[in-house]
Amino acid sequence: MFDRRFHRRVGTSTGAWVVFAVVLIGGLSSAGLGVVSGSRAPTGSGAALSPNAPSSLSINSITVSPNPVHQGSQFSVNAAVSGGDPPYTYNWGPMPPGCSAGNTSGWQCSPSGSGEYPIGLSVRDSTGNTVTQSSSVNVTSNGQGNGNGNGNGNGNGNNNNSNGNGSNGFNLSSFGPLLLYGLIGALVAFALLVAITVSLIVIAVTLSRRLPRTPRGKLTCAACGANAPAGSKFCPSCAAPLAPAK
Repeated sequence: MFDRRFHRRVGTSTGAWVVFAVVLIGGLSSAGLGVVSGSRAPTGSGAALSPNAPSSLSINSITVSPNPVHQGSQFSVNAAVSGGDPPYTYNWGPMPPGCSAGNTSGWQCSPSGSGEYPIGLSVRDSTGNTVTQSSSVNVTSNGQGNGNGNGNGNGNGNNNNSNGNGSNGFNLSSFGPLLLYGLIGALVAFALLVAITVSLIVIAVTLSRRLPRTPRGKLTCAACGANAPAGSKFCPSCAAPLAPAK
């Protein structure tokens, strides 16, 4: 009887320890699996990206056509935007003088002044993300060829009127250079004429002083008292030498 009780207590104790061991092992296994699974795939809103998340907002390009553009002619500006969360809000600036644009991706303008002008754009999506980009347009003052018809017609008419007035009336400014050159030429010719005349006079005076002079009047012979022609050296009456004239 004692043996039966002993075996019964031993069996009951063993069964309790077996149940306890099974429960303990099961709990540790669950905890371990939870830790391993948590390290491999963390939970939370920021743990993984959604495959449908939008790309970042960006301005792909700002196209200005034509560039350069002639003053008074029309050019167009268009922006290509992608990413972000539409709809987009467009804010243009700075812009060329006389140009304006609202909340739009493209606009047109006819600049009133010439020069190199910047064009800026700021785009914001519905979530508040904002990007900016800039470009430029070169406006030239030469309107030939690309100007409108009215501008070219008026310019040509004015030129024709100006040419007509100049051809019908006497325009002193067109003859100014000719008159100036003619006056200079006349002064040079007069100076040459004066120089030649003075030179001829000097040469004539010099030669006249070097040429022998013919005495004037009559000579009287001292030996016989006869008269001899001027310039004679001997008296024709007595053939005596004549004394030089006093």
